[in-house]
This record gives sequence, structure tokens and C-alpha cells, in this order.
Amino acid sequence: MMEWLTLILTGISSVLSGVLSGILLWKFKQRTVAEKAEKDEAEKKHTALVQGVVAMLRDRLIDVMDYHIDAGWCPVHKVEVINKMYLSYHDLGGNDIVSKTYQRFVNLPHQPGDD
Repeated sequence: MMEWLTLILTGISSVLSGVLSGILLWKFKQRTVAEKAEKDEAEKKHTALVQGVVAMLRDRLIDVMDYHIDAGWCPVHKVEVINKMYLSYHDLGGNDIVSKTYQRFVNLPHQPGDD
């Protein structure tokens, strides 16, 4: 009788151990999938944010630089601000027409009539 009880308890403990291991593995897998989905969503939002900032910087840079190129000059404090914006724009991956315009912009005199 004692041997049967020992066998039954051993069997029950083995089954419970397997079931609990299965549940833990399943929960871990669910958590991993959820974390990956959160990470993917965060990455997607980060990419959209960077692209939005690049687009706004591009728009602002082109407007300001074109204005001052047309005026033929730009005050030093404005050149410093535009330089910081351009470096940020470039570090975020922006380039194209802004770089060409920037090269023309940085060569402008800093006072009207200074050629």
C-alpha cells in the first residue's frame, strides 16, 4: 500500500512539475512577444519623430536661408542659430538641397552692404 502511495505521489509531483513548467514557459513566451511588440512600436514612433523633426528643420532652414540669401546678408547671431539647426539636421540624417543652400548661406556678409 505504501509503495502505491509513493508511486502516486511521485507521479502527481511529476505531472504538476511538468504543468507548472509549461505554464511558466508559456507566460514567458507571451511576455517576450509583448515586449517585442512594445519595442517595435517605440522604434516606429522614434523613427516617425526623427523624420518629423528633420522635415521641420528642413522647412525652417530653407525658409530662413533663402530669405537671407535674397537679402544678401545675415547677422552673426542668426548665422549661429542656423548653424546649430543645420548640424542637428545633418546629424539626424538630413542632407540634399539644404546642404547646397547652407554653403551659399555661410558665405553671406554679416552686415548689409559688406561685400
